[in-house]
Amino acid sequence: MIIRQDIAELLHAGRSDREIAAQLHMDTRPISAVRAALGLPKARSGKKPAPTLEAAFLRHTKTAGDGHMEWTGHVQADGSRGFRWQGRYWTAAQAAFMIANGRAPEGKSRPVCDREQCIAPGHVQDRAGRLRLATEMLAAGHSAHAVIRRYQLSFERVRSLRDELGLPPHQPGTKPESINDTFRRRAVPTDDGHLLWPTSDYHIRTVEGAAMSARQHAFRQKHGRAPVGNVTAGCGTPRCVHPDHVEDRPMREALTTQLNLIFGSAA
Repeated sequence: MIIRQDIAELLHAGRSDREIAAQLHMDTRPISAVRAALGLPKARSGKKPAPTLEAAFLRHTKTAGDGHMEWTGHVQADGSRGFRWQGRYWTAAQAAFMIANGRAPEGKSRPVCDREQCIAPGHVQDRAGRLRLATEMLAAGHSAHAVIRRYQLSFERVRSLRDELGLPPHQPGTKPESINDTFRRRAVPTDDGHLLWPTSDYHIRTVEGAAMSARQHAFRQKHGRAPVGNVTAGCGTPRCVHPDHVEDRPMREALTTQLNLIFGSAA
């Protein structure tokens, strides 16, 4: 039989009969005949294994604006996130660090940006990296408690860092604080997944002179843009400022339009 060169090349590349048929707009039977003539085994069914760690990692992620990245893959009962690649289990943070640095992390890897669940490779540091950043933060005059919250280190380790730097005891008082730090410090997480603002005054005011509504800030965190109109809690929970739960006027109008199309104007 005459063997078509394009079919032969695709078969040697490991493509299935169905994939080749769809690409060349033809029936699968002549493709199967060419496969038999070339003595090639049938292509493996199912999802092809990722060729690199980064490719496997990206299959379970999505971008979230401002360089952040969210995990969309498997989450275990204890809240840990990860995937299997080449017969080994990788945590999301471990893989992110490996991709960014080309080496295995020392100790646990954690995000060091302003988004707690971020797993963007450039936003994750191992224990050594977090210790370095914690040292810089202590030297800048921040309290041990602020450093512990930001980099998830033990109190004993942070106190040891302070002693190594020869820093005097921290003096309580107003320190320069970004809007991100103020938001994270004041928003209170609940067991059912909300973040509650502690007062009816949503304005965040810092010693830098910056001011913004907590809900506006949460919206910017999630969507990477300024909101249009008032920002409200779409979850219906009073005082919720969770970035995943807030919505601006165009989002509310779009939802209303969808409900009207499904249920009629009575919705």
